[in-house]
Amino acid sequence: MSGTSPTRRLILSLAGAAVALLLPRRADAQPAIIQPAETTHRAFAERALALRDAALAAGDQGYGAVIVKEGRIVGEAPSRVVVNRDPTAHAEMEAIRDAAHRLDTRDLSGMVMYGSSRACPMCRAAAYWAGIGQLYSGAGPNDDGTPSATF
Repeated sequence: MSGTSPTRRLILSLAGAAVALLLPRRADAQPAIIQPAETTHRAFAERALALRDAALAAGDQGYGAVIVKEGRIVGEAPSRVVVNRDPTAHAEMEAIRDAAHRLDTRDLSGMVMYGSSRACPMCRAAAYWAGIGQLYSGAGPNDDGTPSATF
């Protein structure tokens, strides 16, 4: 871009950044998920609690969640409400988004969600619409049942 004005370079740079934001993320571009040594309810609950701790360390609300398919974590996230300034970036919503991106589908039928605490109505509804089959919360973990869109 030699010979172009600083204003033109700025515009081209911003346009390129905007296009990059609009393009779908590739599932293989995300960091690999480290799987727990055991495939137990407790191990998945502990991962959700570790993500809660990561959220707190990042200055966010203390929540974490993982999505499990056939004994493997396929999506995970800490809360990002504060750091992303997004009231919908609850850990459960972010974990659903992560699993959907990694699996390249919006259908998470039969998968299981583990959260550091009981899912709020918004997150329960999102789990229902994604097809999540079962919810667990806390260190126990506690069986929170099947998600529903009614409250």
